[in-house]
Amino acid sequence: MPTVSVIIPAYNAAKTIAETVDSVLQQKFDDFELIIVNDGSTDHTLEILQQFTDPRIRIFTFENAGPQRSRNRGLEKANGTFVSFLDADDLWTADKLKLQIETLQNNPAASVIYSWCDVIDEQGEFLRRGGHFIRRGDVFTDLFLINFGENGSNFLAYLDAIKSVGGFDEKIVAAQDRDMLLSLASQYQFDVVPKVQVFYRKSTTAKSWSSSIERTRAGIEQVINKHSADQPEMAAYKKQGLSNSYKHMLFECLNNHSSRQKGLYALNLLWMIMINDHSFVTKKVFFKVLTRIWIAIALPQKTSQQLIEQFPKIFNITTIYGYLKLDKATIHQDVDHFSRRQFNHNVLEK
Repeated sequence: MPTVSVIIPAYNAAKTIAETVDSVLQQKFDDFELIIVNDGSTDHTLEILQQFTDPRIRIFTFENAGPQRSRNRGLEKANGTFVSFLDADDLWTADKLKLQIETLQNNPAASVIYSWCDVIDEQGEFLRRGGHFIRRGDVFTDLFLINFGENGSNFLAYLDAIKSVGGFDEKIVAAQDRDMLLSLASQYQFDVVPKVQVFYRKSTTAKSWSSSIERTRAGIEQVINKHSADQPEMAAYKKQGLSNSYKHMLFECLNNHSSRQKGLYALNLLWMIMINDHSFVTKKVFFKVLTRIWIAIALPQKTSQQLIEQFPKIFNITTIYGYLKLDKATIHQDVDHFSRRQFNHNVLEK
């Protein structure tokens, strides 16, 4: 039986699936099975997958049912002691499984492990640093306030622990990874590998932006409402959790390809932030956000983009991440690390 079951849900992932699979096959820890759930892809995803001959790969094809159902289908096929999930466009460093398993084995009290993430674009170039949080032990409250796991390609956990919380909640329309982590955190201890081991691929195009951000917002609100209901003591943190989530969405909304539509949506998010965090209006970044929103709404997209590029310091809103809050305390991060720089593919081999 393999030590780890790696599960990749894949839907129309022909552009990235080969690179993603390669990042698993290059792991320094090789006692794993790779379960790929082809979720009714209509492109060449399946043909690309069938070119791999590694005996550790198991491919299952189903009618399209969405990523959370695909992850649960993968869980039904899993034989490992541990399970880790990887989205079909994300990448791992070669030491991801090795260091995560070693950390869990050295900490018998923990059942879930996560690492640090950075964000890359469609070409695999660095976009920005992730949160790089360090939280260990009982992390439920912190995780309720901020999704420091960041994405579903990050965590590794005991298969029995994931099954004990019922797998992925298929009623959640988005943010299923955060819901899963909160369910695990309500019962189990966490640990962390304080090293970048996951590269989350972020689209910077405007395609399908509107439906995506609406779904993300609905999913986050579902998750926060669900876990504040399950854990009544979280009611006092609900506004904080919502405010932090809206701040993150606001940044994503304004950071790339500004448009009037995005400006109007950002204005709505800003209003929701103000409702849930009155102190935000006193912060310097508040006025930068207002300016970004104004030029997005009032000016043609090309003109607003030229202004942002011409005056990057004036329009830089990455400091919004410095005003996320954990248990009434503001998180002061080195936000300069969010500045764009080139990403070296060789880091995947280190």
